[in-house]
Order: sequence, then C-alpha cells, then structure tokens
Amino acid sequence: MKSSRVENSIRNTIYALSTQIFSMLMSFAVRTVFIYTLGKDYLGFNGLFNNIFSILSLTELGMGIAIVYSMYKPVAQEDHRKIAALLNLYRTFYRIVGFTVAALGLSLLPFLNYLVSGIRDIPELEIIYLLYLSSSVISYFFVYKKSILIVYQQDYISSRINLIINSIQGIIQIAILILWHNYILYLIILILAVFFDNMLNSLYVDHKYQYLKEYRSERVDKETKQKIYTDVKALFISKISSAIVTSTDNLLISAFISTIILGLYSNYMMLINVVNVITSRILDSLTGSVGNLIAVESIERVYLIFKRVWFINYWLVVFSSISFFILANPFITLWVGKSYLLSSGIIFMIALNLFMRLIRNTFIMFNNAFGHFVELKKKNIIEPIINIVASLLFILVFKMGIIGVLLGTFVSNITTNFWFEPYLIFKKCQVSLKEYFKIAANYLLTSIVAGGLTYILCDICLTGNSWMLFLIRIVICCIVINLVITLFYRKTDEYQYFMMLVKKVLKLSR
Repeated sequence: MKSSRVENSIRNTIYALSTQIFSMLMSFAVRTVFIYTLGKDYLGFNGLFNNIFSILSLTELGMGIAIVYSMYKPVAQEDHRKIAALLNLYRTFYRIVGFTVAALGLSLLPFLNYLVSGIRDIPELEIIYLLYLSSSVISYFFVYKKSILIVYQQDYISSRINLIINSIQGIIQIAILILWHNYILYLIILILAVFFDNMLNSLYVDHKYQYLKEYRSERVDKETKQKIYTDVKALFISKISSAIVTSTDNLLISAFISTIILGLYSNYMMLINVVNVITSRILDSLTGSVGNLIAVESIERVYLIFKRVWFINYWLVVFSSISFFILANPFITLWVGKSYLLSSGIIFMIALNLFMRLIRNTFIMFNNAFGHFVELKKKNIIEPIINIVASLLFILVFKMGIIGVLLGTFVSNITTNFWFEPYLIFKKCQVSLKEYFKIAANYLLTSIVAGGLTYILCDICLTGNSWMLFLIRIVICCIVINLVITLFYRKTDEYQYFMMLVKKVLKLSR
C-alpha cells in the first residue's frame, strides 16, 4: 500500500507538472497575442470578472471538500455503495449551485458600470460578462465527478484531458485574435473548452467506475449526511474568508484606483497564477495519497510525512517567490515594454504575498484531510475582517495605492493563517507548537540568505536588460537558491526523502 501510494503521488505529480508547464506556455502565447491585438482596454476584464465569479462560487459552500474528505475511508474499505451515495449527493448539490450562480450572476448585470473605472465605454460589456458567467456555470454540472479521480489517486487522467483541451483552445483563440481581433469569439472558445474538459472527465469516470451507475439511486445515511452538513457550515465560513481575501484585491484596485492599472497588475498576476497553479498542482496531486495515509496509518507516521511534504513545498515556494521578484520586471520589459511595468516595491509585496499564500499549501491539505473544518471557523471569520479593514486603511487614509491593497492581504495572513493552521496540525500530531516556530524560523533564515545573495548577483552585479541577461538571471536563480537550500538541509531526513522522490520521478518518467 505504501509503495502504491508513493508511486501514485509521483505519477500524478509528473502529469500535473508537465501539463501545467505546457498550459503556462500556451497561456503566455495567447496573452501575448491578446495584448497586441486588443490592447489594455480589455486586459482588466479577465481579472475583474474572474474575481466576481470567485465570490459567486461561495454558493458551493465547501460541499466538495467535505464530500471528498468523507470518501477517503470508504475508498480505503472499497465500500462502493457509500462512495456512490456520496457522489450522488455531490451531483444534486452542484446542480443547485449551478442554477444559483446563474441567477446571482444575472442579478449583477445592472451594476457592472460601478465595477469598471478608468476605461472607455464598451458597448458589448454585458455580452462579455454573460459569456464569462456561462463558462463559470457550465462547470458545476460536470465537475463533481473529478472527485472520484482525486480519492482514487488518479489525478493524472484529468491532467491528460486538460492538456489536450488546452492545446486546442489555445491554438483556436490565437487564430481568432490574429484574424478577427474578436473578444466575443475568444470567450466562446473558452466556454466550449470548459464544457469538453468536464464532459470528457465525466465520460471517463462513468466508463472506469461502472458501480456508480449501479448505485445511481443510492442515498447517504442520516449520520453521514449530518456530519457533512456540520462540516459544510464551517467550510462556508472558510469559503467566504478565502473569497474576500483573494478576490477583493482586484475589485479594490478596479474601484478605487483604475481598471487600466488593474490590467497592468493582471500581467503580473498571470505570472503569479502560473507559479501558484504549478506548486498547487504538485501538492494537489498528493491529496488523495494524504487522505489515504491519514485513514490507515499511525499519527507518528502522518507527522513524519507531513514534515517531508512541508519541506518539499517550502523548497518550491522559496524558489518560486524569489525568482518571481528577481525576474518579473525584466520579463515584462522584454515581453510588452516598460509602459506595462509596476514599481519594485509593488513587485516585492506581490512576491511576499505569493510566499505567504503558497507556504500554506501543506497546512491546508493536511487540515482538510484531518477534517479540521469546524476548528478553523473562528480564524476564517477574523481573517477577512482584518484584510478589509487594513486594505481600506492603507488605501483611503495612507493613500498607498496598490501597495496598500497588498499590504492589507499580508497583515491578515500573518496575524491568522501563519500560526493557527499549523497549530491545529501540530496539536493533532501531539507535537508542541514550539517545534513549528523553530522549523519556520530556519526556513525564514534560509529564504533571507537565498534571496539576498540572488538579489545581489542579479540586480546589483548585473545591469541592463536583454534576453541574454534574462537567461543569465534565470541560471543564477536556479543555482543560488537551490545551492543555499542544499547547504542548509542536505543532512536532514526531509532532504534525503526529497532526493529519493527525485530518483523515482526520473525512473518513472523514462
């Protein structure tokens, strides 16, 4: 079982990483054509509307996470009847969510002009919004079946499908932008891609797991349903908190600063999203394995694996955040020109928030697998309050602009998530929180050393900007950051475990 779990995790990680790298390149190509064909006026819509629908997705209430958590044990026990009953509940609920999101989305139509500022009138604004709404709503009628692939540690199937759909979507969108400069057709292709991606996943699950059809009318027992509803109540607070913290930044920038500035910011967010998704996909590919681990292993074994996963995540995060800070502005300059640049102070805050967000991936994954939904409820209420109050204070009183928005996010993160999410895991594993702060302090020191050395070599020793210098900066980031981490941790169990995984990845990828 242990070997199978490790191999499934590695296989899922390989497919998730390769798929995401390809998606990143395709997204970059599409966005480059987008900027040169449609310009800044349309650039802010993507970030703005995506954030609106992130807020509307609150109607999901966290039901998906609660049901996936409930599936780990019956999957380990091969209880097909209960698995099918949980998926049936998931299907019914998500259909309700789909119709609810559609209704709420339509109710916002009269207020669109209040969310868009600093941009010329665009007569097709309502049509653009409705197309974005359609792409959001469609997914709710199919996506529930992907949970089966997660709990059976078969995420790589979804990655394969996503790779094919993304390839076709990107090629067609580029052709539309070059030939017709048509944003409406561009969005129609997006909708079709979302539909076929979810439909193909659904067809695969139906074919692979035939028992789901056999138990299509199965219902969840009263005790399990009550446990799910209790978790959902707590998860709903978590969803609200996450939406406020992660989705209001763009709304605040658009409403209080400028939609065009939001467009410039969204270029950096594209890079951030690439990093975020790559690291998250690598960790997400372990979700089913972690759920299985907690269902069948001792708490001592769980803590050991937790520390190893935390270290792997830390390595990914520190490399990603430092590299982003060093490379973002040189890349934007070479890509679309200096007129699209934001200041170094803004880039530092974006990188800092990137680090603070991604370092939580391990804690979020293990807390979800432990089912710590109710325990996180109070933290999830306090965090968005701090975020909104701090952001508005920095924007309206101190006139700090985008930096104020980003600083508000950092303040809410450091005062809540930084210590409370780890606290729940260390308490569950019967380990003192002092151990967490000790490890976190070591990680912080390593980050400062790696970041400082990389900055000196790339920004102080190297001047000017060209593609050759950009490549040299990439090489410096790869060597310096990884070398510092190796020197600090080469003798630890976590490092040795990571090296073992690297060898297995190389073996499986041959």
